[in-house]
Amino acid sequence: MSFQWRAAVLVGSGVVAALNIGKLPPALATLRDEFELSLVQVSWMVALFTLGAALLGMAGGSIADRVGPRRTMISGLLLLGGGSVLATVAHGAPLLFVGRALESIGFLLAVLPGPALLRRQVGGESLRGWLGAWGSYMPIGMSLGLFAAPALMAATGWRGLWLACAVAAFGWALLIAVMQPRDPPHADTVQPLAALARASIGSQGPWLLALCFMCYAAQFISIFSFLPDIYRTAGIAAQTGASLTALAVLVNMVGNIAAGLLMQRGFQRATLIVAAGTTMAVGAYLAFGSGLAFGWQYAAVLALSGVGGLIPGTLFATVPFYAPSVAAVSTTVGMMQQGAGFGQVLMPLGIAALAQASGGWGSIWIATGAAALVTIVLGLLMHRLDQVRHRRWQVVGSGGA
Repeated sequence: MSFQWRAAVLVGSGVVAALNIGKLPPALATLRDEFELSLVQVSWMVALFTLGAALLGMAGGSIADRVGPRRTMISGLLLLGGGSVLATVAHGAPLLFVGRALESIGFLLAVLPGPALLRRQVGGESLRGWLGAWGSYMPIGMSLGLFAAPALMAATGWRGLWLACAVAAFGWALLIAVMQPRDPPHADTVQPLAALARASIGSQGPWLLALCFMCYAAQFISIFSFLPDIYRTAGIAAQTGASLTALAVLVNMVGNIAAGLLMQRGFQRATLIVAAGTTMAVGAYLAFGSGLAFGWQYAAVLALSGVGGLIPGTLFATVPFYAPSVAAVSTTVGMMQQGAGFGQVLMPLGIAALAQASGGWGSIWIATGAAALVTIVLGLLMHRLDQVRHRRWQVVGSGGA
C-alpha cells in the first residue's frame, strides 16, 4: 500500500476525532432544554472537550513518544467511542459531562501521534505538505459534524448522533490497526517521560508553538461553537445556521493545506502567522462589532476562517523543526495541544459570561481580537528565533569561524 494512502488514513483519524467537536453546537439547544442547563453550563459542554488537552497535553504526548504513536492513536479512538456511548445512557447532566470528559481524553490521545506517524510514512519535501494537511483535520471533521448533526438528530435524536460518532471512532481504530505498520520494538522508548517533557519545556520553540496554538484555538472554538446559537437568536433556522457554520469551518481547511504548500515554496512561517493573525483580528471586528449587514458579516467570518487556517497548518509543519529532538515530536505536539486546550477552555467560558452579562454576542470580537494581537506578537518572536537559529547554523557550517 502506498504511503499516500497510509498518510490519508492518518489524517482521517483526526477528522473522525474532530466529528465529536462538530456534533455538539447543533445539539446545544436540545441538550440545554432536556437537561435544564444554564448558558454557562452549556459553555462548559463546549469547553469540557478540550479539558483533557489542557490538563494532560504534554503528558499524553510524552506517553505517545514512549509507548508508540500507533498504539496511542488506536487507544484514543477507542476511548473516544466509549465516551460517546456512555453519554447516550445519561439521564442527568453529571453522566453527560463524564462522557464528554472521556471523549476529551480520547480525542487528545487520537490526535497527538499524528505528526509522528506522518513523519514515519512521508519523507523529503512532501512532509511539510502532509503536516499542513494534518492541521486540516479540525475544520474537516468539525464541518462534517455540523452538516450531519441536524439531519441525524431529526431522525434519531441526539443520542443517535452520539452513537453514530462512536461507531465511526471504533471503525477507524480498526482501520488504523490494519493499515498502519506496528510500532517498532522499543521505538520511541529510550528517553524517560520526564526527560522528554524537560527537553520540550526547556526549548523556546515549543513554547512559541504552544502559545500561538492557544491563541488561535481560543478564537476558533469560541467563534464557531457559538455561531449556530447566534444564528438562532437572529431568527435563522437551525439547519441553515448549522450549514452556514459548517461551510465557514470547512473554508479553514484551505488555509491549513495552503500553509504546508507555501512553506515548501519558501514562505516564512512568521509571515504566514502574522498575516493570519491580522486577518482574524479585523475579521472578528467586522463580523461581530461593526454592525454591518449579515451578508458582509458572514463574508468576514469566511475570510477569518480561511486565512486563519494558515496558523495551525504552519504550526504543525513547524513541529519537527522546533521539537528538541526526533524522539520528542509527539511531546511537542502535546505541548501545543495543552496550550490549545487552555485557550479552548477559558475563552468560551469568558465569552459566554460576557454575553450573558451584556445581553448579546457583540462583544465576542473584543476577546478574540485580543488573542489575535497576541498571535501577531508570537509570529514576530518566531521570526526572531528563526534568525538566531539560522546564524547558529551558519557558524556551525563554517566551522565556528
